[in-house]
Amino acid sequence: MSQSAQQTANAPPPGDANDVAAPPLTLDELTRVMDVARTLRKERSIAEQELNREETIKLLREKLREAADLAGDPVTDGQIDAAIENYFDNLHEFESPEPGLETTLASAYVRRKLIAGWLLALAAAAVVTWGIWFGGLIPGKRQTELQSHQMYAQVEETASAIKALTTNSELAAGIQAARVEAAAYRDRGEFSALEQLRDKLLQQESVLKQEYRLMVVSDSQSGVDTYGPEGQLSGYYLIVEAVDGNGLAVPVRIRNAETGDFEVVSKWAEQVPPQVFERVKQDKQEDGIVDAREFGVKRKGESDVEITMADTDGTPLERGRQITEW
Repeated sequence: MSQSAQQTANAPPPGDANDVAAPPLTLDELTRVMDVARTLRKERSIAEQELNREETIKLLREKLREAADLAGDPVTDGQIDAAIENYFDNLHEFESPEPGLETTLASAYVRRKLIAGWLLALAAAAVVTWGIWFGGLIPGKRQTELQSHQMYAQVEETASAIKALTTNSELAAGIQAARVEAAAYRDRGEFSALEQLRDKLLQQESVLKQEYRLMVVSDSQSGVDTYGPEGQLSGYYLIVEAVDGNGLAVPVRIRNAETGDFEVVSKWAEQVPPQVFERVKQDKQEDGIVDAREFGVKRKGESDVEITMADTDGTPLERGRQITEW
């Protein structure tokens, strides 16, 4: 076999070296290639700008020379080159504008969104502040004034309710006097005085709404005699209870004469003359019950109990003291 034939036989099959597929690029490799390409483009742009600058300087030199010759100015080439160099040196420098109205307006226009935001925030703050002050949420004269007017309105409302409850002329006159008093408190901004007057009227309204009968207790102790600290007799009392038309107990605000305190009770003791006390005592001893039990009547629209139990001479009793403990 000839040498050329042997070389041909030992040679690799055509296309073996080129047919091997190149491995695919990774993301990092692809990124590096992109960075290199971007850098090359930037360097090329800078080089082109420098070449263009040289051409621009040449053109400027020619134009300046023509202008100087036409004007008859004795300008040298060195002066022209210095002017061109100074032009390019200051080409990208920023010179702050002179302060003034136009500059201020331009600056405001550029910052118009920021300024509008601040203005809206200030306006909102002003509205909220005004609302808090006008609404009386801040302690001070305005708050006291609003509270006084609100309390006065409650006094007026309660006074109107009382007036509608009663036909008693004395009560009506008292209500009118309370209204005049309330108006004076309101004008002076005396909130506490108005509040006390309101509470007093509410209590009066509650009393006027009540309707019950006072009955001597029969199924348990019906009377009691009390004695002072030195053993002396201080009074005779009949034990009574307040009941409505259905026989249910009615809570009543009673002042205990022995302590001076007010208590809400439905059973208490009413002071009576000794002869009345003995009469009720004998009545109960006969059969274990009190036959004439009614002591008084509280009618709606009236502030006091009307005593219906009579004395031995037939006249109604005058109401005496009340006690809540014995």
